[in-house]
Amino acid sequence: IEKQVGAIDGDGRGMTKKVLVLGGGGLLGRALGRHVPAGWTADLPARSELPLEDVDAILRRIERDAISRVILTAAWTRVDDCEADPDRAFFVNGHLPGRLAAVLARIDVPLTFLSTDYVFDGSASRPYREYDPPGPRGVYARSKWYGECAVREAAGDYRIVRTSGLYGPGGPDFVSAVSARLAQGTVSVVDDQIVAPTRVDDLAPAVWRIAGSCVRGTLHATAQGETTWFGFARELARNLGLPESRVEPTTTASLGRPAPRPAYSILNGHRLRTELGVELPTWQEGLRRHFEEERAKTPSGATPEDVS
Repeated sequence: IEKQVGAIDGDGRGMTKKVLVLGGGGLLGRALGRHVPAGWTADLPARSELPLEDVDAILRRIERDAISRVILTAAWTRVDDCEADPDRAFFVNGHLPGRLAAVLARIDVPLTFLSTDYVFDGSASRPYREYDPPGPRGVYARSKWYGECAVREAAGDYRIVRTSGLYGPGGPDFVSAVSARLAQGTVSVVDDQIVAPTRVDDLAPAVWRIAGSCVRGTLHATAQGETTWFGFARELARNLGLPESRVEPTTTASLGRPAPRPAYSILNGHRLRTELGVELPTWQEGLRRHFEEERAKTPSGATPEDVS
């Protein structure tokens, strides 16, 4: 899939800014496709068309299409499954990004790599800054931190963007899962994880801004404010016009999940705000916009259950 928007804008590699998005079929990748900036062309190949493992094919695509930048959103994000298969987790989330970064460094193509709040251990009492020491817990968290380190060590032109709690149209995500459960009755949601759920359609323009900038290194990009997953689910119920009482609190420990979750994963977006002048909306505003857009897609007079 290739999307082009707006006027021609040269950047030294052909006549337009041509960007290859690896992971274009995922939740954030699809949002990046919906928010291509004017003067840019985005190539969003499916994984089956251009596997991340096939570096030679990626290089051929870069040379053939005069790609000026690469955005890597592809990752294995099933945190509990990662616990059962650490080799795969480290290969997909760590080794492959590092190998790609090394190749791009040799040909001087900038890389924007998406990472996660999970690189921190969750023991902080204030938002994590970009330079705070990591403390990844669990296989997924360690594999993403390994990927960050590998990207840095490649010594190329890189940007690492940490974010958290992504949701958006088409899922799969927390919002779609909880919405389905709420339509049937009650749902239990943890109230001991402090988070900043982030709408991908709010994040995508920020990622484009970062990818096209001269800023390098690590940046944080999440919704403003903080809540718990329980609080987020109650706000979700309100947006659906359902009783908040359908959302019941529970604890992380009671769920007995294989992978540890950070108890506190709020990220401080200081660099994004001060160096690029970008600030994402609050998590409440993001959720409101999400349902506003979902309702706009629903035929007048129909409920979500009526639409196949």
